[in-house]
Amino acid sequence: MNADQPLPKLRAVDVFPFRGDGGEVYLALRDSSRLAERQLAVSPPGYFILAHFDGRHTIGDVQAAFLRQFGQRIATQQIAKLVHQLDQALLLQNERFERAYQARCDEYLASKARDNRDRWPSAPELRAELESLLSQDGQPPRAAAAIRGIIAPHLDYARGAPCYAAAYRALADAPPADRYVILGTNHFGRSCAVVATRKDFHTPLGRVATDRGFIDRIEARLGASICDHEFDHVPEHSVELQVHLLQVLRGARSFTIVPVLCPDPAGPTGTRPRDGRGPDLGDFADALRDLLLDEDVPTQLIAGADLSHVGQRFGDDQPTTPEFLKRVGDSDRRLLKLLERRKEEEFVERVRRTENATRICSVGCIYTLLRALLGHACRVLAYHQAVDMSSETHVTCAAAVIE
Repeated sequence: MNADQPLPKLRAVDVFPFRGDGGEVYLALRDSSRLAERQLAVSPPGYFILAHFDGRHTIGDVQAAFLRQFGQRIATQQIAKLVHQLDQALLLQNERFERAYQARCDEYLASKARDNRDRWPSAPELRAELESLLSQDGQPPRAAAAIRGIIAPHLDYARGAPCYAAAYRALADAPPADRYVILGTNHFGRSCAVVATRKDFHTPLGRVATDRGFIDRIEARLGASICDHEFDHVPEHSVELQVHLLQVLRGARSFTIVPVLCPDPAGPTGTRPRDGRGPDLGDFADALRDLLLDEDVPTQLIAGADLSHVGQRFGDDQPTTPEFLKRVGDSDRRLLKLLERRKEEEFVERVRRTENATRICSVGCIYTLLRALLGHACRVLAYHQAVDMSSETHVTCAAAVIE
């Protein structure tokens, strides 16, 4: 490598600080897409260098910036070594990564089911955790109501427990469905549009069939595929978390699922995918609504949705204060009021207008749920802030029913 050679582009990574045995600070880099299993640890000066891996800066640019920042020159060989380590960890946007990505896609398409069982506890452990979670609501049973859909978190079960319990208790009180359309968030995938998968879900609690015929009929109405990037479902957790809960809630009763990941309509292109590939999110929601009206299979919709992501872990400049969390809560509740008033278009527009200041990650699946269920009332059951001051990581969520 020479000083005029542009450095490769770093792929999206999650960054986690930690301390070594001697108390020194390091930063762990983890592939946001979860494709690369290996993590890489770098020192703060190393992380400073990584900030220049954008495909435009050269080695010479980095050496000059490093000299200004730290008062010493870094050798070309050291930068080249870092490039090699990143390449081996599949953290660079290059041909080697593309080959690995395509191999994983091909492997998934050839598989019989989406199988992430190795990421979860054993069946007895997972079942015990979820049974305990579902018993937390503490409300007496309601008269059975015709629930058309729910909004539940996609946080880990421990942090999202109050809202998981409220949402799934409402579902437990309602007549069971034969099919669940589960709308999630595409945190890590490539698709800029709606993306479904035809694969069954194999979890520690058993295998749940995906209604492939329903997906076919949606595509026929749209005149477009929604499965071109179905590998996006492999690292995604927002649908999978709901499947586990349904397996415990419904016990031996058989049901099918329709797993769908939704893009963010609060971005600059609105409901249309920013790369122009794939159907409009609003068109998908309308096709989903029309198909549900045409069919007589008892179906409920679930949006696996978190709200705000705040704190220094997510990029806020200042340490979190109780006053700041109150302001976040007030903002979240104003948005939830819009959902109860069935003003989902205004909900999207308000998030867009503020440039999503609190990093709400699930505007798409919430919007799709409500647009597909026009004419039905939305009732918010609970709101919760999962706060961790020590790591400056705070995520909010809600539970709601659409009746």
